[in-house]
Amino acid sequence: MRIIWFTAMSMDARLATGGQDLAFLDRIRGQGEGLAEFAGFLASVDATLLGATTLRWLLAAGHGWPHGDKPTWLLSHDPRLVERVGQTAQPFRRHAGDVAPVLEALAASGARRVWLAGGGNLAGQLLALDRIDEVQLTVAPVPLGEGPSLFGQEPLPLRTFEVAECRIVAGNAIRIRWVRDRSASGDRGDACAPPAGQGQGPM
Repeated sequence: MRIIWFTAMSMDARLATGGQDLAFLDRIRGQGEGLAEFAGFLASVDATLLGATTLRWLLAAGHGWPHGDKPTWLLSHDPRLVERVGQTAQPFRRHAGDVAPVLEALAASGARRVWLAGGGNLAGQLLALDRIDEVQLTVAPVPLGEGPSLFGQEPLPLRTFEVAECRIVAGNAIRIRWVRDRSASGDRGDACAPPAGQGQGPM
């Protein structure tokens, strides 16, 4: 089973502002390219895992849970969240407590590719267990200075990832894909080379 942390963040690795606002993503010039890539990614996964904060944000913003066609596992102590989601085409399961039993349930369900849909605290727990296989990010061209971070706030063990992809998208954002390097054999140094015809600026 492969777990992929797929999300967008600011230049300083914030998932939202301190007030849980995602308007900074509007600074990405062309949204169409990113949406097309997300649709392709979504088609490649067969289950979703998320935390309570992410779901609360979606519900507060009036989005509901827009991916009810995928079996979903929610890590939360609040049973009212599931009630607020309502009916979904595929099972929507809640688990309170440690994330390890959720991973066992996902594996037992036959899930092969799991989208970690948020948030940073849950990503940090999975990273501590060494259960994140890929991190796929769109980096918006703005810093925020505060807000939830990519892997939460708790200390983490060192985990090495290899850069598998790094390119410009939508004119002013960066698309990065890291793959977990459990052999610790080193990183590829050329993955962030500029596109053909463009010089490399100062690092």
